[in-house]
Amino acid sequence: MRPLPRLLLVEDDASIRQFVAMALDDLAVTVVPCATVAQALAALAEGPVALVLTDLNLGGEASGWTLLERLAADPALAGWARRVVFSATEAAALADRPGWSALQVAQVLSKPVSVGALRQCVQTALAAVGGDPAPADRETSGAAPAPQGRAAAVASHFEGDVLLYEAFRAGSLAQFAQDLAVGEAACAAVDGATLRHLGHSLRTVLGLLGEPAAGALAGRLQQVAEAGASREDLAAAWQALRQALQRVIQTPAP
Repeated sequence: MRPLPRLLLVEDDASIRQFVAMALDDLAVTVVPCATVAQALAALAEGPVALVLTDLNLGGEASGWTLLERLAADPALAGWARRVVFSATEAAALADRPGWSALQVAQVLSKPVSVGALRQCVQTALAAVGGDPAPADRETSGAAPAPQGRAAAVASHFEGDVLLYEAFRAGSLAQFAQDLAVGEAACAAVDGATLRHLGHSLRTVLGLLGEPAAGALAGRLQQVAEAGASREDLAAAWQALRQALQRVIQTPAP
């Protein structure tokens, strides 16, 4: 039997990896999840992929930019794979980013992405398998208006699939307990890098869940940490997000 095309997902947030895997579950593709650039390079060494879908902000020493630069410098690593950036950075800023053509980035998916936009991205890559490399058109897609509440999130991001939403929510709530512990430790240590990354990740997950107010607090924590704010400002931003996460965890499913 011919093996299924492989999709290389480079994303260090476990909840987002779960979301992508569930969204693509019924497509004829094998999702290869990687949390670091090192894992991605190892997976590429094992065989060809149809799509490289990478976040830019990864929690290790190497970023998604590093991976894209490696692929551009050594075309044999990715072969014909379509290269797509998957980022929580504002879509307008990503669309105007210089260097996409040199890095052969064909598309930018702005988080939180809908199931439909994600599936279309993968189907485009599958259609191009064995053909010419996809043009670096810098198409930006995926961002949807921030939904408020379960029903709006299901309609906006999950294509009306309630069961998919609930499965993602259950996994996210379990992850939030770990996120709270990480945030508390980082706040006590005044670890701005960890708090920045935590805010970056939670902003996307909370947006997918239909919690835009909590997502905005996650974005605020990311901004404060990026600005090199004081211990007091970091603590205030984290405490606001911590309370929002606890509220989401404690709110019963409808």
